[in-house]
Amino acid sequence: MHRVKYLFNLPVRFQSSIASKFNPWHDYRAYLDQVKTYITRLNPYVELELRSAALNWDYILNNENSQAISDNVKQRKENEFVDIEHILALHRDIQTLFHRIEEKKLDSIQGEDQIKLKIQDLYNYALRIPNKTHPDAVGSLPVGNEEQARTVRLVGKKPETTGPRQAVDQIGQELNLIQLENMGHVSFRGAYALFGDFARLERALMYYAFEKLTQNGFKMVSVPDIIHRGIIESCGFPTRGKRSQIYQLDYGEEFGRYCLAGTSEMPLAGLLKHNTFRKDELPLKLAACSRCYRAELPGGKSEGSLYRVHEFTKVEMFAVTVDDDAVSQEMHNEIVRLETLMFEELGLHFRILDMPTEELGLSAYRKYDIETWMPAKEFYGEISSASNCTDFQSRRLHIKYIDDNGDERFVHTLNGTAMAIPRMLTTIIESNWDPETKRIEIPVPLRPFMGNREFISKSSATPSTQWIKFLS
Repeated sequence: MHRVKYLFNLPVRFQSSIASKFNPWHDYRAYLDQVKTYITRLNPYVELELRSAALNWDYILNNENSQAISDNVKQRKENEFVDIEHILALHRDIQTLFHRIEEKKLDSIQGEDQIKLKIQDLYNYALRIPNKTHPDAVGSLPVGNEEQARTVRLVGKKPETTGPRQAVDQIGQELNLIQLENMGHVSFRGAYALFGDFARLERALMYYAFEKLTQNGFKMVSVPDIIHRGIIESCGFPTRGKRSQIYQLDYGEEFGRYCLAGTSEMPLAGLLKHNTFRKDELPLKLAACSRCYRAELPGGKSEGSLYRVHEFTKVEMFAVTVDDDAVSQEMHNEIVRLETLMFEELGLHFRILDMPTEELGLSAYRKYDIETWMPAKEFYGEISSASNCTDFQSRRLHIKYIDDNGDERFVHTLNGTAMAIPRMLTTIIESNWDPETKRIEIPVPLRPFMGNREFISKSSATPSTQWIKFLS
């Protein structure tokens, strides 16, 4: 847990604006306003100029909501990291300190120092509380791990097999279009390099996604891959600890603040921080193509060489709506419809899953995954994920809009994978490979980006590569 720093170096006099005989229990609203005022003066990322998260303290500190929060934490398997009873105990301690100062039973300077420390702890612990879970989880969606995911729709037919299918790495090596061996001499173990038509196919998938997204109102953005850890954490991804998949550049004073983005959702959200939109500017639909970096263990032979890698290219969608659950749910459905359209046009067999509580992470209110059939390894592998994060990210990044009454409200943010390149390459190449002709049929929508060709085959123009060890 990081310790927040002071935005102002001046002590906060909690009694200065409060009438005498202030009682933190009877005058609860005035007390809570004092706590909120202090929290707004905190800034955990001074160099980022990111204000402290505007959490829903009225909801969090209301005893009537403690059971609902506790149940949600347990269902999402976050109880190891969040204890609402501890948060409420800190809340009561702060009230008691206020009261003791008022009753002259505690020195005001000493009491204020204790209150500051308690509020810092309260803030840090409350940041760990996950987003609420959509109401369907109570009825139609089973609670639990990914095995409890509910299949919403099955699309396409599973490719027929008459025998063992060759995997993408075997096909690529046979065509001299991929290198996997000895990549540890250049990059991480498990890295890959694409040549010739495999590299062109990667670009074709990107350009196809660009075309579809722009046709559907998404604005393309070029984003940085190196971003401040405060942006990543505000999006709901831990940058430190055993659960983190984030690469930090260094643990030093300067570079330790920055990380490699695991998805362009992070920089896209960061670019909108401290922004307030007019209502008629929403919904806002953005898309970006970036390299994604994730410190996760390779899946091994059971998943294939390109399924779980440390670095890959991905096209991501990011949307902003008003804070109406029905409106953001419709945007969520639109993102999934667009993903479905692209994958269906590419001839994939896939299933759409409504993900259970343990798969929602910190930020998601609801999440749909799309898994396609991986012919060689014969399993359904995730190629896309679409999440509605409601106001989880906007409260941390201060992204707002002005409603019809002129009031500022926190927007809802959503994200979805348009094209995760390595996994798309895997299923397309394995599904369209003809072992007799030694050719891969290019899906029709990708042909305009591949010189209008129908097939990929071995080319003498692509030389085979081999590592040579030089002896000194």
